[in-house]
Amino acid sequence: MLAFNNWGTAMNSIFLRYAFLASLLVCRLSQPFPLFSAEAKVQIHSPKDGATINQEQNLIFVSGKVATTAARSANVDIMLLLDASGSTAQYAGIDLAGMDQLPETGSGFNTPQIFIGGMSVGGPAMRNLRNSVLAAEVIAARRLLMQLNSETTRVGVVSFGERAKLVQPLTHEFDRVRLALDEVYKAGAYGGTNMVEGIRTGITELMGMGSSEKKTDAVKVEFLLTDGFPTMPIGGGKSATPQDTDLAINAARLAGRAGIKVHVFALGEEALSYPRAAVGIAKQSGGTYTPVSRPVDILSVVENISAVGVDYVQIVNQTSGQKASQLRLAADGFFSAALPVIEGRNQIDVFARASDGSNGKDSITINYQSGNQKSLELEVFLEREKKLKLEVERLGKSQAEIQQDIERGRQNGLERSQRQLPVEQGTRVQ
Repeated sequence: MLAFNNWGTAMNSIFLRYAFLASLLVCRLSQPFPLFSAEAKVQIHSPKDGATINQEQNLIFVSGKVATTAARSANVDIMLLLDASGSTAQYAGIDLAGMDQLPETGSGFNTPQIFIGGMSVGGPAMRNLRNSVLAAEVIAARRLLMQLNSETTRVGVVSFGERAKLVQPLTHEFDRVRLALDEVYKAGAYGGTNMVEGIRTGITELMGMGSSEKKTDAVKVEFLLTDGFPTMPIGGGKSATPQDTDLAINAARLAGRAGIKVHVFALGEEALSYPRAAVGIAKQSGGTYTPVSRPVDILSVVENISAVGVDYVQIVNQTSGQKASQLRLAADGFFSAALPVIEGRNQIDVFARASDGSNGKDSITINYQSGNQKSLELEVFLEREKKLKLEVERLGKSQAEIQQDIERGRQNGLERSQRQLPVEQGTRVQ
């Protein structure tokens, strides 16, 4: 009887939350969405058309913005949803020492263990979180943040274990986001996986119904990083249930109806063993499912998902035929590159491709003269790219190898997502 009452209480709580959220979404959902094509649009911000550049380097810094015509403004809101359940204390795949400066968490705690079908899953026990899945999530989020444009992009942070916590409302102040990520890391890994509450909290903030200021013209997305599957509230954090999975997928369906895509990164073998929730969340919201077999590889792939519907950019100096030697396309659509130039007139073309295959282009002409001064903007960009490249090289896999693993994982995920997991196989011991 007690178990039945607990189940009923959990269901009533979920029902009330969703009834409240649904009532708040009615006004938004009842408004017709404008119909746009997804044609890519490109704007070169720097250098300006007709500019004369006098510098020592024979590379120039090129930057700008790409989006689709469906974007009503340059504004982008990204809510980071980080799984901080007990299983994220497990080994991420490599030694992360020196990868990024993370705060101290102390030492000496009992490492949570996970059991599926009576077998232990995960890496060696640890005395701190330095090499954990949670550490990899935080470092990946920092890496993503480094590339975004704070002038037009807001970022917020939600962590979820047994409960979801809004750690940082949407903000243009990225230093506050970094502090929030430190807070998630220092709080540690504990409890079950309340994915539905994490998604719901993200929706509330992106819709301007919580602590975040409302922006109606922004592109709105959630980046959900998880190493498992929902075990809350019905499973009590100890077992996967079909009801918890359905609740999470239904939350994503609400997000999709509100124009919010949920991009899911499934980290590690447990998450990939039962991807029904991860695949369903991405599908129902219009987002992307990215399976990452070795959790630490999230550092290489988190930046590859576009929030603005444009997944490819190429920059070419048509005068010399040379392409950009360094090119970075951020999730919010801002691009940066180092492009070789020659003395005199140079025509620069930027090509973009939207996720539906449509194309866009922008062109400028500049005059380059060799000089004695160096471009500080170019130097900063090249130094940042060097740091990011070294981080990926430390993973021990090439970008191509990681991408091949992801594509294989997507195919397997679609097949496995049709399977139901017996409750007894999802037992967790925290």
